[in-house]
Amino acid sequence: MGDIRLFHLISGGAHELPSNPVAYERDLQDIFQKHLRALTGIDFLAAEYSTGQRHRRRIDSLGIDAAGCPVVIEYKRTRDENVINQGLDYLDWLEDHRAEFRDLVRSKLGGERRVDFTAPRLLCVAGEFPRQDEVAARDSRRRIDLVRYRRYGGNFVSLEWLHGEAPPSAAASRTATKPAVSSDPPSAVSKPGYERYEYWSKTNDDTRALFHKLEALVRSFGDDVRTDSFPSELSFKRLTSPAAANAGGRWRVVAYVYLRVRTGLRLSISSSLLRGTRLDDDFARPQQNGEYREMAVHNDEDVSRAEPLLRAAYDSLGKKQGPLVPEAD
Repeated sequence: MGDIRLFHLISGGAHELPSNPVAYERDLQDIFQKHLRALTGIDFLAAEYSTGQRHRRRIDSLGIDAAGCPVVIEYKRTRDENVINQGLDYLDWLEDHRAEFRDLVRSKLGGERRVDFTAPRLLCVAGEFPRQDEVAARDSRRRIDLVRYRRYGGNFVSLEWLHGEAPPSAAASRTATKPAVSSDPPSAVSKPGYERYEYWSKTNDDTRALFHKLEALVRSFGDDVRTDSFPSELSFKRLTSPAAANAGGRWRVVAYVYLRVRTGLRLSISSSLLRGTRLDDDFARPQQNGEYREMAVHNDEDVSRAEPLLRAAYDSLGKKQGPLVPEAD
């Protein structure tokens, strides 16, 4: 991308804004932590997170991305040739403390946020990166994002992804969700709300048709079912009343749904909802140390194979829940 020159056009003149690093590393950290989702698409969880008495280090920031992957974030005001090694050390620590991270997510974002440890990420933010860092990030088996920042004046920041994939901009997301003339046939046009899911418009008609078959199947189980859409996932939910004190009831996830261009449609069901159900590991593969069961749905036959598991999850949510009481959205 090269050097960026930023100009302020005012009163008929063009005034160049100087580019300078932040005064202190903590200033850079504060900027990102306050605006982490807008800048990176990552939800902020904690700052200066202690790795305990034995490790005796502090992670600059911890977060979780839209796909549920844990993210370690390290900041350097200018450049530091050790930032990747330091961050990878924290990723190793995180792998050994999965339960602690899940507890952190639960306390900050609620218990229904899915955590996926299959591909944790390291996000390094710095004013500059040496060439060897870019080579190391490219050759690493880990997911490493290298983001170079520039500060202009007091209120402007630019970000350049030297390695990794930048999140879609808010403007692009708004453009993508505006009503437009669709190239899909009328039967495949998405219903209102589905386009909130980031990958809805990026997959194909066959995969979306499979999704609608699964949705119709789960809805046939009862009137207490709804579909929710979020940028990172779709989900089928059942209305339950988990406690007498909860007069308003709550919606709990029957299954998470993910649509991708290459891998098609995948269902993810909590293993806790499938206790006592016969499981085929070749179809319902264990994920996250067995915490979830993931199914690849490629055709109508796979929909039939998924039906008893979806039914079991739905029924499990209805056990010992008491009467169903509508919850205000």
